[in-house]
Amino acid sequence: MLIARYYGASGQTDSFFYALIIPEVLRTIIVSGAVASVFIPLMTETQGKGRPEDARRLAGMMISFVSVLAIVVVILGESVAPWLVRASQVLSFASEPLDPDRFALTTELIRIFLPVVLFVSLWGLMGGILNALDNFHVPGLAPLAWNGTIIIVLLVLGKYGDVHHVAWAFVIGHAVQVLFHLPALRQARVFPMAIQWRHPMIIRFMQLAPAALLAYAAQGLNAFIGQGIALTRLSESAASSLAYAFRIQQLPMAIFGVSVATALFPTLSRHAASGSPRNVVRSLANGLRMTSLATLPAIVFFLVLPEETIRLLLERGVFTSRNTVDVALALYCYSWAILPMSLGLLTARTFFSEKDMRTPAVLGLCSVGVFYVMSLGLAGMIGFAGIALSAAAISWLILAASAIIIHLRHRPHASLFAAIGLKSPVQMIVASVAEAAALMIWREIAGPVRGTWALLGMILVSVLVGAVVYIGVLKLFGNPDLSSTFRRLLRRD
Repeated sequence: MLIARYYGASGQTDSFFYALIIPEVLRTIIVSGAVASVFIPLMTETQGKGRPEDARRLAGMMISFVSVLAIVVVILGESVAPWLVRASQVLSFASEPLDPDRFALTTELIRIFLPVVLFVSLWGLMGGILNALDNFHVPGLAPLAWNGTIIIVLLVLGKYGDVHHVAWAFVIGHAVQVLFHLPALRQARVFPMAIQWRHPMIIRFMQLAPAALLAYAAQGLNAFIGQGIALTRLSESAASSLAYAFRIQQLPMAIFGVSVATALFPTLSRHAASGSPRNVVRSLANGLRMTSLATLPAIVFFLVLPEETIRLLLERGVFTSRNTVDVALALYCYSWAILPMSLGLLTARTFFSEKDMRTPAVLGLCSVGVFYVMSLGLAGMIGFAGIALSAAAISWLILAASAIIIHLRHRPHASLFAAIGLKSPVQMIVASVAEAAALMIWREIAGPVRGTWALLGMILVSVLVGAVVYIGVLKLFGNPDLSSTFRRLLRRD
């Protein structure tokens, strides 16, 4: 909200959000690929064998290993930063080269952001270690320190600074986020240790990590390709419109999709380690239904009221009504990706819990080519909205392929589709349609709304109406996932 207020959606913010993609891509590859998908199952396996001290020692060695790896990546990234921008120009088939000033600004911002790779890698590893030790509170609260730092810098310097100050705020915020984990790690007796390269678990990590890196590289490469096309080929503010919408789209994913996947991953790893495919399938099915139940209302809300949402959140300061229309369109398109991306986190974690890195790697790499071709084609026809729609289409394809593979793999012992069932998903769809109808009726009744407070009231009533209708329909059907989810939230089972 503060970035939009002080900097709007312009060529300057296009460069900012593009540069921010670079460390996020590397963070995704290192943290989600190597750390969360490979290291956590290994640590869980070590703990499951009754060797907690070995697990702590392994965690200490991984802190040292990830630190060295991230520092090397940062140094290499600083030297090739200009070539990353040029690569985007080539890949997007831009008819004209990027303006020299924007090229220089983008390169400068990339170099400022690159140290984030070190801090975010450590943050992801430390959070994963604590999660494996059943500490979810510290990793869950740590991002508050990061966001708080950025907000304070923007409140102090927003009117007087430029995007360089925001970039440095991101770097400082991530460093604070790492420090936030240290007391909990010290209490858990996890400290950096010298790397024993012949340690069996380190050897296994080195064997499994490359495939996991490839699996998560696809997600990052798609983001890099999409932002690159928007920055170098489309009109000014296109990259910013996609970035703002994507951030807002991430909210339901972060609250529900990532949370369920993070909490469920140790359970999936334990079931896989114990050789219990039936329990793996059952846990995955429960996670898929729970995530769908929680995310569908938010998806419907964004699909029906995208412009009202953006106007309330972002339209102030230098962020104009025209920017609102563009970001709302991007949010509408991205909203179709919320459910498959959230559920895809669970299917990917299922593969990784079973030490299968090859399948998600192949699926991910195939998605890069399809996304690239689709984005280029649709962006040429309908602009930046085509990039968002391409992301949604690819997410659905990857989810469908992953679900079919898991179903076929475990079919002799348990059927994934039978475990998910048909009754509950159909009830959720009916409840979502009823919510959409109720929100459209309320929008017509409310009419055009002007002013921040009036718009806030309209949005709050919309949230209430949507929640009452959605939950009411599920309650009327006697949906079992609704009651079980509330019990879990209230810790009654």
